[in-house]
Amino acid sequence: MTIAQQLYDLLGVDGELDRCRSTIASIDETLADDRLLRERRRVVEAGRAVLSRQETERRDIELSIGSFQEKGKQLEETLYGGSVRNSRELEGMNKELELLRENQQKHEEGLLRALEAIEDTERKLGRLEDGLREMETAREQQHVSLVDERAQLEAESEALQTRRSGMASQVSPEHLRLYDRMRVARQGQAVSRVERGVCGGCRISLPSRVVQQARTSQRPVQCPSCSRILFVSQ
Repeated sequence: MTIAQQLYDLLGVDGELDRCRSTIASIDETLADDRLLRERRRVVEAGRAVLSRQETERRDIELSIGSFQEKGKQLEETLYGGSVRNSRELEGMNKELELLRENQQKHEEGLLRALEAIEDTERKLGRLEDGLREMETAREQQHVSLVDERAQLEAESEALQTRRSGMASQVSPEHLRLYDRMRVARQGQAVSRVERGVCGGCRISLPSRVVQQARTSQRPVQCPSCSRILFVSQ
């Protein structure tokens, strides 16, 4: 087996390791990213806060109506009880009762509007809460699935790393350093397969002597154009 074959095989394992690590990183990012869920919870909490304020306003209006009713009842008892005979005083009490009834009616109309607003908020909040529960369920299911997938990838990555260590031990440190430099320089593609005299990395036609050297040499032969290590299948 030529050194180019060894490095080409090593590249295949490194590619699988990169895939595993990239997918694990993506899974970790997804597991940590709960922005949508937090935003939906914030919206639901805001809706609940609105409903709470509306309920407080409703209770305040109901208390006011109750107060008007009680005062009106007391005035009517005084008016029609016969204890007050002064016409001016009676006239004043009548006006006060009319004003109480007007205010009571306004508050009752306000209560109706408040109840309608509460019903509308409850309806909207119900939809938001249903959506939140669905999102939480989906997130939980996704979490379980991703954690399982991550564990499988970790096991696969560990097996690949063991395999890589065995393969790398068969390559001289000098050639391994060259391979690692090219991996960095060429975004992971340290070795290029030669097809019909063309470098698979840069797509440049290679001189026949370079192709022959790459086929037989026990030292890495690099592409004159892109510097990738050339591999020619036998």
